[in-house]
Amino acid sequence: MKYSNKINWSFAAAIAVSVCWLIGDIFVAGFDPNPADYPLFSKTYADQVDVVFATLMLEGSTPRLMFGALIGALTGPLLLPATWLVYQFFKDTQKWYAIFVYWVLLAGAVLSPLGHAGFFYVGEIYKAVYHTDPASHPYLLETGKSFMKMLNIAWGAAIGVLAVGWISFAVCILLNKTFLPRWMAVMTPFVLTLLIIPLKGFLPLPYSGWVGGAIFNIAYLLFFSSLLFLFRKRLNKREVISQTALP
Repeated sequence: MKYSNKINWSFAAAIAVSVCWLIGDIFVAGFDPNPADYPLFSKTYADQVDVVFATLMLEGSTPRLMFGALIGALTGPLLLPATWLVYQFFKDTQKWYAIFVYWVLLAGAVLSPLGHAGFFYVGEIYKAVYHTDPASHPYLLETGKSFMKMLNIAWGAAIGVLAVGWISFAVCILLNKTFLPRWMAVMTPFVLTLLIIPLKGFLPLPYSGWVGGAIFNIAYLLFFSSLLFLFRKRLNKREVISQTALP
């Protein structure tokens, strides 16, 4: 496949996966409930649960939460060409820092689907607690703790690895190691996420919940859209370099 075709398909994959994960986040975690409205968790079981997570998805139906989890998890493979696309913006892809960023972001991409899907199980178990007889609550609460532990490990690992990768890429942009202008460091997903977080507080329901649930993938969509519409042609330099290197 020609290099230009690889780039085009990678852009398509990057935009598609960003949109799918944004939708998935809104469906599985795009809520902004008031924990005080659920005294069973905010008072009765406050010392046994993470109150924020226990109440987060109570308003979501099972089909909604399942759709949100699956559209993200099943489109996860598209993160691989999206990561390769980021790698192509390095001036020298053979340098250690370029390879480091590439593999760290790849690792984060591989870890992400499990963390995303884990929200479904947490939401469902606490819905079960909320809608069942108190006699069954001890077992369900213990199961909920296990699901939360699983989510914290899986999602925490993915976010932690991705944070390292994206911060490193932002530093490389600032050090002029890529084809991107230095101001694009602000548009990298991790930095952009930090800038979007305050906006949630200014939005009414349900939009505050949508933004709160999908912050990271809103940042992904803005980042890859910026690459597509503003800097797609800069990869022509990479194609020229590749052709020049041929015997």
